[in-house]
This record gives sequence, C-alpha cells and structure tokens, in this order.
Amino acid sequence: MALLQSAGGSWSARHAYAFVYLLAMRPPEVLSFREFRAGLAATLKRVQSPGNGPVFVGAHRRPEAVVMSVSQYEELVAAAERRDAVTEALASVRAEGLEPGPEVLGMFTALAAGAMSTDELREQVLARYPQ
Repeated sequence: MALLQSAGGSWSARHAYAFVYLLAMRPPEVLSFREFRAGLAATLKRVQSPGNGPVFVGAHRRPEAVVMSVSQYEELVAAAERRDAVTEALASVRAEGLEPGPEVLGMFTALAAGAMSTDELREQVLARYPQ
C-alpha cells in the first residue's frame, strides 16, 4: 500500500487520477536495435498477432522507428484519408458561405472516425431533404 500513498501519507482523488493516468499513458516499450535484430522473427510475429500494437525501435531506448502490421498501417492510412476528405468537404461547404449545423457536423465526425461509411452519410443527408 505504500505505493499508493503520497509523500504526506494521504491519498487523494487527484493522486489516484495521476497514478492511473501514468499507468495508462506510459511511454511505449522501445527495443534497442540489437534486441530488434536478435528477435526479428518474434517481433514480426508479435505485430501480426491480433490485439498487439506496434513495436518501437531505437538507440538508447528513444523511439526512432515503428514496426507495425500491414493491417494496422492500412487502418492508419484509411483514417487519415477519411479525416482529410471530411476536412476538405467542410472547407468546401464553408467556402460557399454555409455553416453546417451540429447534427451534420456530428455525421461528418462519425464519418471521420470510421463509425459511418460515406454511403450511410449520403443516405442520412438525403433523408433529411425529402424530394
């Protein structure tokens, strides 16, 4: 329990939050280049296993490179492309002097996050304006 006590001996909610935050936001494990070379096959197997994140590699435990599965890379690229498309679409609407309402912004946010497809967005927008 000594780990969970502050210097003054009492444990506040603020200290608890800081402790949990540090555990959750700890820096990634960084393999040295020597460890990476020695365990290349195991590292590749690790990044390809479901649920495992990327592996960081660097000199002196400072991240200099990232090894990730192709599927993780493709997800990152797709997410960046969705965000860019949404940003461009909103800029186009605003260039016309229009400002989307909160509901439309929510739809675009869902699209950028990957929670909605472009087809679903189109259907929802068209449903708002019956012909």
